[in-house]
Amino acid sequence: MNRIVVLCSILLLALQSAAQRTPVSARDSVRIKQLFFAGLSDKLKENYAKSNDSFSKITAIDADNAAAWYEIALLNFRQNKMPEAETAIKNAVRIDQNNSWYWKLLAELYKSTGSMDRLIPVFDQLIRLVPGQQSYQFDRANAIAISGRKEEALAAYALLEKKYGPSESLDRARRRITDGPKEAAPAVNGTEAMATATLYLSQKKFQAASVVLESIAGTHQDDPLFLALYGDVLYETGNLPAALHHYKKALRLTDQLYGVWEKVLNISILMGQYKQMIAIGEDALSVYPNQAILYYYMAFALHRENQNQAAMEHIRSAMALDGENKELQALILALQAEILIDQGKAAAADAAFEKAVKLDPQNYLIMNNYAYYLALRNENLDKAVSLITVAARALPQDASIADTYALILLRMGQYELARTWIEKALKNNEAENSVYLEHYGDILFHTGAPDDALIQWKKSRDAGNDSLLLKRKIDEKKYFKK
Repeated sequence: MNRIVVLCSILLLALQSAAQRTPVSARDSVRIKQLFFAGLSDKLKENYAKSNDSFSKITAIDADNAAAWYEIALLNFRQNKMPEAETAIKNAVRIDQNNSWYWKLLAELYKSTGSMDRLIPVFDQLIRLVPGQQSYQFDRANAIAISGRKEEALAAYALLEKKYGPSESLDRARRRITDGPKEAAPAVNGTEAMATATLYLSQKKFQAASVVLESIAGTHQDDPLFLALYGDVLYETGNLPAALHHYKKALRLTDQLYGVWEKVLNISILMGQYKQMIAIGEDALSVYPNQAILYYYMAFALHRENQNQAAMEHIRSAMALDGENKELQALILALQAEILIDQGKAAAADAAFEKAVKLDPQNYLIMNNYAYYLALRNENLDKAVSLITVAARALPQDASIADTYALILLRMGQYELARTWIEKALKNNEAENSVYLEHYGDILFHTGAPDDALIQWKKSRDAGNDSLLLKRKIDEKKYFKK
């Protein structure tokens, strides 16, 4: 019953908003009502893709339907699609500047993304609409402090004290500015400690955040929000195993922390724990079956475990769910290309790479991978050069890109230039990379230095390269093409 009441209340709000704008035709008005009911119904069922489609159809009929834009923003916010959410909610507040719910969502979005400078004027609007709400004024002052404008923040706190009287919260807020991280430890309670830690995390003061959280760790081991926040601090300080432990513990307490699922999967990739990823991904999809990126993670793990047929099924699911996120679609296509290469479908792989590069021309690592596979096959080297030139110009210190450039030049017979690029790759703290070392040996052999080439091939073997072709190079002391 409560859900029906909420559904009808939101629809009534939407219709009241529509009455204040340029009227649409009677036929369109009926269609909008139908779409709104359908969108809200699908949202309650957590069918976000279908819900978003209904609300998007409303904005196509009536571009000034603020309530529909709000629903689109809310759906995207729930799915961590912040750019899409921001675009939609900005449309809503542009159309209706006096709806506090719209401004609240925009405030939550900027809090989530750490956009303090953009958050402050949002609180100005909320204060305009609800001048007696003390929390908005306090949050505005906090946002000013987090953005680094210390004097302005202190003035805002002083104004709050003058208006509402002194308080411990105001004193602690001022101490965070005047005394710095050392004052973080004696936080009064868990809520304030976590708020303080969140502040330090946003300022990249990870040690200070850790001190705060340690002060309440003994009493918050059953609080999933605490565990997730502590996981964030550990992740930022590079302690991936400990971060993973805290994230997993949080998920055992509640499965409703979508962002934590993504972080667990991301850490699993970084740690090469692909089998564990598959199990985690299945659990995540049982809770959030409409998240394209979760299917991408599953496909990635399955591919690494040589389960390419199952990986391709997840690729198809990912592509069907999130057609508007070009960056994610590009990643999915690039992964699809790698699977197709494993399946011996070179032409289809190239086509997938082409689509990926077109969708996200700023993803230079996709360009690098495409160029690398062309070089391995010794095909279309002109295309490979054009791709890697763009990538190298954008990321001149990237060792993987430098290695790809070297391999392409080796294939083209430009050995001295190839040597320059492979030495760049090895210089960038990649001296133990077995693949780069093998390529270095190959290039040295072609520059007339077979003894030096043999040294590099042996280094590659010692670094873990157990390929039969490398063994043959070492045994016969000569280069062999793949």
